[in-house]
Amino acid sequence: MKILLIDGGRRKQVESGYGRIAAALAEGLGPLGHTVVFALEPGIDVCLYTSPPWSMRKVHVAAASRVGFTMHELEHLQEGKRDWPDILNALDLVLTPTEWNRSVWRRLGVTTPIEVVPLGVDPGTYFPGTGHLCVLLAVHESLGIPDSRENWGNTLEAYYSAFTATDRVLLRIKTWKWDPEGFEAERLAQAGRRTAAELPPVEVIDATLSHAEMRALYLESTLFVKNANREGWSIPCTEAVACGIGVAATNIEPLRSHLPAGTLWFTPGDWQGLRELLQQRYREFSAGREERERYANSLTCQLVSENLERHFRPSP
Repeated sequence: MKILLIDGGRRKQVESGYGRIAAALAEGLGPLGHTVVFALEPGIDVCLYTSPPWSMRKVHVAAASRVGFTMHELEHLQEGKRDWPDILNALDLVLTPTEWNRSVWRRLGVTTPIEVVPLGVDPGTYFPGTGHLCVLLAVHESLGIPDSRENWGNTLEAYYSAFTATDRVLLRIKTWKWDPEGFEAERLAQAGRRTAAELPPVEVIDATLSHAEMRALYLESTLFVKNANREGWSIPCTEAVACGIGVAATNIEPLRSHLPAGTLWFTPGDWQGLRELLQQRYREFSAGREERERYANSLTCQLVSENLERHFRPSP
């Protein structure tokens, strides 16, 4: 369809709700097969207004349908807005973001067909500090060295057995005094016959980081993994807790003495138990990500497109 988007220039007003709707539709309807224009020209099928009813301009396009994407925040119309139902009844279709809005319009006397289209945001712009990956952070001193106090090979085994390259996950290891060759040999052994393209990613950080840089690592993480076979206290665990990050740790002293009640515990050497904890946290991450992205611009545009097609596309 050829759609005339009538927004009064709002799509450039990023702080306006209607502006954000108009900008999303201007960008998102094209990839769905529509042509979006912003001025009168031949061949227009739909005039799509994104505004309060009072500012819907009376643009007349022969043979074009008129659609208003609008809303109201009250259950009554104040003085100066009493003609809004008449304005909406002159349209062919009303799009509104909630069932509540639809029921309000109906009670106010709107008889035009009304469809509900939730408003969305851009998940590429608005997302949590952990990003779009389930980042599992470990701090392993002496990575790659057999007698390390960190069960780093055990961590690899749990991680590789829990996930594949198709999972949105990353194991990030901060280390120092490490043996890259020893680590790589163990990593390849744990990978088995799987190729690099089949494995979930592992990132090793061997650099001296400032406190601010370490804090950034914690805040980008979904879970901090402390897989120690012996420990004196664990400053990294304390740092992770201070940053509000959940911890999965081996059930040893003195970790039991000072880690919070919400800590996820596993037995030293029990890579299957650690794997289950990692998978549990990944399921929680995935459910949270699905909830956060339930209202996205792409969904708004898809529903607008479907409603325009259903109401105005001529039957074959």
